[in-house]
Amino acid sequence: MLYVISILAGVLGALGSWAAAAMIAASLGSGSDNLAAFIVIGPLAGVAGFITAVALTLTLKGDDRTFRGVAVRSLGVVLMVGALAAGGYGLRTAALKHLGLMAKAPAVEFEIRLPRTATSADLKREAQVELLTDQNQTLARIDDSLRATEDGRAVLRGSVPLKFRTSDRMVVLSLPGQAQRAFKLRLPPNPSPSDEFGPWHLVDRIASTDTARSVPDDSFAIRYRVL
Repeated sequence: MLYVISILAGVLGALGSWAAAAMIAASLGSGSDNLAAFIVIGPLAGVAGFITAVALTLTLKGDDRTFRGVAVRSLGVVLMVGALAAGGYGLRTAALKHLGLMAKAPAVEFEIRLPRTATSADLKREAQVELLTDQNQTLARIDDSLRATEDGRAVLRGSVPLKFRTSDRMVVLSLPGQAQRAFKLRLPPNPSPSDEFGPWHLVDRIASTDTARSVPDDSFAIRYRVL
């Protein structure tokens, strides 16, 4: 019970020390140097507050109040908390990996180049883009404004989050009165962010429908990057 009380006191001490560091940084102003100092000093103050609160609790509540006894018990509490934190992080990582989830889901920013036959009215009214994987299905956010290429073709821009670890990802474009067009995302299961867009890729699959009308210029293409 003594160790539980010590851990709780340590948590309160860490929070209090971190809050004190934040108030000191705020009183000094909002410059970048003060913010950097808080980022460095805040965690150190939290650790110092935790250890101090644990040692003080063991001194006041424990049977062995000698310096050596308090130091040994304080070290034991710190190691215990570290082991619990490491175990919890390991379980979280294993659970996310087992479920195919990503701890911090990245997003794909895409640009879909459309043929000259596509009209801006159709795009703004009924265009839909979604991400299909073997794990989930997610609607993409499409920008309101359309960009045009040098040859006058409209470019549909948007982004969609990547919530699962999988290499089976397809971006599906749906336009009114046309067949769905699917683009395969050539990305690893856990992709890294990229600063530049990749090369243009043509349609990988076209899903025909009874209501789809023929399109004379089927030059849809996509390029993307990971945010």
